[in-house]
Amino acid sequence: MSIDVAHMQELRNIDLEARVEIARKVGRILTRESEGGEHEDALQLAQLLVEDAAVSVREALAKELRSCSFLPSDLVAHLVQDIDQVSMPFLMASQAIDDAFLEDIVRSCGSAQQEAIAQRSQLSEAVSYAISDVGSLGAVNTLVANEGATMSSRSHNRVMERFPEERSLMEKMSERADLPAELVERIIFKVSKRYGEYLSEKFGLATDYASYLVSMANRQVFSRTLEMAPQSEIKNYLQQLHSVDSLSSDVLLNYLQNGNVRLFTMALAVRLDRSYEAVEAKLALGDKKIVARLLEAAGFSKSVIGVLLIAFERLIRGH
Repeated sequence: MSIDVAHMQELRNIDLEARVEIARKVGRILTRESEGGEHEDALQLAQLLVEDAAVSVREALAKELRSCSFLPSDLVAHLVQDIDQVSMPFLMASQAIDDAFLEDIVRSCGSAQQEAIAQRSQLSEAVSYAISDVGSLGAVNTLVANEGATMSSRSHNRVMERFPEERSLMEKMSERADLPAELVERIIFKVSKRYGEYLSEKFGLATDYASYLVSMANRQVFSRTLEMAPQSEIKNYLQQLHSVDSLSSDVLLNYLQNGNVRLFTMALAVRLDRSYEAVEAKLALGDKKIVARLLEAAGFSKSVIGVLLIAFERLIRGH
């Protein structure tokens, strides 16, 4: 199609339906990546059409230009900065927006733009990290669910740092093919039992999920990491342990011997099905009889209670 540039200024006098069709044709010409007079004419028309007063005209142009691999930066900026109806589909699919511009949009624009970018069929590690670093929860959820996005260890770590209590987000992360093995132990106590079992099987951590949970519970390094976690994560992990009958006296003794006060308190609260605060208040009294009654209510025998009380007293004296 040949476009007469001499009549470009007359666009505003053409009826809306005709302008929409011109916008479509201009977009198709530019997408063909042809060269010569027709391409230049189409580019000049596109510069006018992105400023058309009618949303339907700009929308038609943006839709066609999504498949165009190169566009002038000012034209891209016009489309990106337009209203959502025009800019969102363009942001989601345009091949003409480079990584540097995408990063800039993620770090300077709102959640709607971030979510649109997170839906792109392919995302570089740099753009994925930008979304992980500053994106809204909605954008990060979209990113993590997008298998076409390249997420490195730093992206996974950043998501875990920013949204440590978003269990559904952690569960989406656990399904990613690029989840680094070194993050599995950090994430496994954040997710539900079903996803914990999935991760255990996926990474060959143990043939028995319960035995793996116990092995983690008894690792000093893991216990120290867990001790620093948000309370909801600690509770979730210990409830998983309890659900497979593995929140045993050995686990509680291990926590006492290693000075993991929060873990011991929450473990006892989980076994008693009481709140952390209620159990913490009782333990804070330092009364052996009260502690013994709590341990008895938690289902431990007298001989086991004796051992736990000795460890508890040592811990209290150490503090």
